[in-house]
Amino acid sequence: METVGRYTILGRLGRGGMSTVYKAMAPVTGRIVALKILRPRDDIFADLVGAERLREMFVEEARIMGEIDHEHVATILDCDENEGAPFIVLEYFSHSLGDMIGEAYRVEDRSRRLSVQRSCLYLLQALKGLERLHFAGIVHRDIKPYNLMITSDDRVKIIDFGLSRVRGEEPMAIPGMQVGSPYYSAPEQGTSPEAADGRADLYSLGVMMYRMLTGCLVESRTEIELPSRLNRELDSSWDDFLLKTLAVEPGERFADATRMRVELEQLFDEWKSSSARNCGIENLWSQEVGDNSIQLRSEPCRIMYKDIRATLELDELFRPTGFYRHQLVVKSPLLLYDPVTGLYWQRSGTGFTLNWHQARDYVHYLNETAFAGHSGWRLPTTAELVTVLRSPTATRDFCIDPHFASSLHWLWSADHCTKKAAWMADIVESYIGRLDMDGAASVCAVCS
Repeated sequence: METVGRYTILGRLGRGGMSTVYKAMAPVTGRIVALKILRPRDDIFADLVGAERLREMFVEEARIMGEIDHEHVATILDCDENEGAPFIVLEYFSHSLGDMIGEAYRVEDRSRRLSVQRSCLYLLQALKGLERLHFAGIVHRDIKPYNLMITSDDRVKIIDFGLSRVRGEEPMAIPGMQVGSPYYSAPEQGTSPEAADGRADLYSLGVMMYRMLTGCLVESRTEIELPSRLNRELDSSWDDFLLKTLAVEPGERFADATRMRVELEQLFDEWKSSSARNCGIENLWSQEVGDNSIQLRSEPCRIMYKDIRATLELDELFRPTGFYRHQLVVKSPLLLYDPVTGLYWQRSGTGFTLNWHQARDYVHYLNETAFAGHSGWRLPTTAELVTVLRSPTATRDFCIDPHFASSLHWLWSADHCTKKAAWMADIVESYIGRLDMDGAASVCAVCS
């Protein structure tokens, strides 16, 4: 098994033009980390910029991250070099905003629309992170869904400062080179990236916000469909806000991250008040199934990625094509009962996140202690998890009493996909996804 410095490489997480990111294990503690090492994909950057300059830029990224101590900016753990190649060690995150919206290799394909509540939660946190960066004179210039990681307790962490401009200094001046990611970068980054300021990051965040709320990408800078036409939970005030963030001219956008955050907080507060008053908002998925008592597969199995949609009757974004009617009965502060499936569910789950192997150990612990007076506890199968997913609309959040603890987000299933990934359910945004077995999710065990 390959090692880099003192770290054991467990697998590759991603690769860019200049560097490769690996999942690695730290010595002694066994902590899982993300290790980013300078490994250009080809010679083009070295030829254009120079190998020594690439090295300086890479080390500068580590220095930038090391200077910032903020709850919404990723923390650097270590920086060293291996056989002449510098590497950075970072916190490992198993969730990202890109995963949550289901952004595919073809970026322009439709993605999952997130609830207004979850979208605003993440956007406000990202804005707080940008406030800190911009105060330090750092313009990120590559804000996109896969550069916003999500911690196990639902906090946004901004990562990847390889294209950042610090205090007006241009790290990589290559004539004609696009700085940033297509679709997400501000217009001025394509014409004069050295002149882009913090408002460019706000534009990128606006593209993300539009996508989170509508499921669509902004493909035209001049002909933008009003978000209220794509999401019936939004009104014209959301249109005004988003169109301002997406203005082609920087001077027509919000002046800074603080002003954008304050206005979004006000807009979100008004939306929450309106939604609480009006519980008649129409469901987006009206089909319901499961009137009678049913029996579901309870034995864990391997489900290949190519088979999961057909097996569970999921749509192209891995959401149920129809939702079960919810008849969950609160039996105690610890237990829920579903008369449709005949299953008892833990109401609050673990109360903390675990990796998949620890999740199985936790189930053994429940049985050893006869949790809530029951035995036979186990991880639910994906088929069983689908029965507790709810249609992701405002009515769910404001008009239906929650049964499970509000702190629960991702739940492990007993089913696996590969030797390194298992299936989980996002019970907040109502979809089935695969997750690295070393990743973090909660457990809501079931028993008959």
